[in-house]
Amino acid sequence: MANNLEIGKRIRLCREEKGMTQGELGVSLGLNKSTIQRYETGQVARIKLPVLDAIATELNVNPDYLALKTDD
Repeated sequence: MANNLEIGKRIRLCREEKGMTQGELGVSLGLNKSTIQRYETGQVARIKLPVLDAIATELNVNPDYLALKTDD
């Protein structure tokens, strides 16, 4: 659960830095706002890699950063 929460914190931080709402990110990815909210609060046990890659692409960040593989 701790890793899910850390991934969620990074998603939220990057989303906020880009000035996007959860709803805007969801629309751009074809997901519901509630799904983005669950990712950000660590409620999703395992975020699928293609979804994490799509989030990283939309937020213009390294997917490894979101996946906790790097701090860059």
